[in-house]
Amino acid sequence: MSTNLLLIITVIVMAAAVIWTVRVGVSLGKKETNGSYFAHSGRKLGRLLSLYVVVIIAVIIIFIAMMNK
Repeated sequence: MSTNLLLIITVIVMAAAVIWTVRVGVSLGKKETNGSYFAHSGRKLGRLLSLYVVVIIAVIIIFIAMMNK
C-alpha cells in the first residue's frame, strides 16, 4: 500500500473521529439524560484536544519514519 494512500485514509479516519466526537458532545440526548454532562466542559475539551494532539503527532512520526525507509 502506498504511503499517500495511507496518509489519505488516516486523514479521513481522523476527520470522521473529530466530527463524530463533536456530534456526540453537543447532542440533546446527552444533555437530557445527564444534567451534569456539560459541567467542567473546559477541562473535558482540554483533555480531548490533548488526546487528539498526541495522536496527530504519533501519526506524523509514523509517516516520517515510513517516508525515510
